[in-house]
Amino acid sequence: MTLKKSDPRAGTVILAAGGSTRFGSPKQLLVHKGESLVRAAAKAAIAAHASPVIVVLGANRAQVAAELTRLRGVRTVVNEHWSTGLASSLAIGLRALMEISGCDAVLIMLADQPGVDAAALKKLITAFGQDHRIVASGYAGTVGVPAIFGCEHIKELMRITGDKGAGQWLRDHLDQVTTVPLPEAELDIDTTHDADQLG
Repeated sequence: MTLKKSDPRAGTVILAAGGSTRFGSPKQLLVHKGESLVRAAAKAAIAAHASPVIVVLGANRAQVAAELTRLRGVRTVVNEHWSTGLASSLAIGLRALMEISGCDAVLIMLADQPGVDAAALKKLITAFGQDHRIVASGYAGTVGVPAIFGCEHIKELMRITGDKGAGQWLRDHLDQVTTVPLPEAELDIDTTHDADQLG
């Protein structure tokens, strides 16, 4: 997959800090097609040329971090307050990305959407541009992540609080969002029943 000169310089934040309470074990470590979900998500971002990749860890941090070894361009940060919800992890990840990169845009991903591969991410990146500064995935009648945001929106995203993430922010700002159909993003792993749906 060749990065064109017109493509944005996009970094990635992957949210992987949750405690997987509904799943019963760390879902970031669930193996699908020979790889853990968190490692596959990081590799998809790298293959889509959306690096550096910041992976936000929290619960089970040592085990999750071990899945990311030897991946060039991937860095981890720890959210000590991961139990307060998605917003704190999002803010920590965005801050870390901005500290190490002069990206034009940030791709926000979850670690538990196994259908999202590099080709899916590239659809979002390709749609992003001067006239489309927020590009989100469309699936199941709504919009959500993965999504790519122009850097001018980062400070506002960092002000989100509680257990709300970028998905809720997108739904609150639909007039600014360009939607790309991405049905492969619909399945996110929250329960063992969800995992049973994996092919």
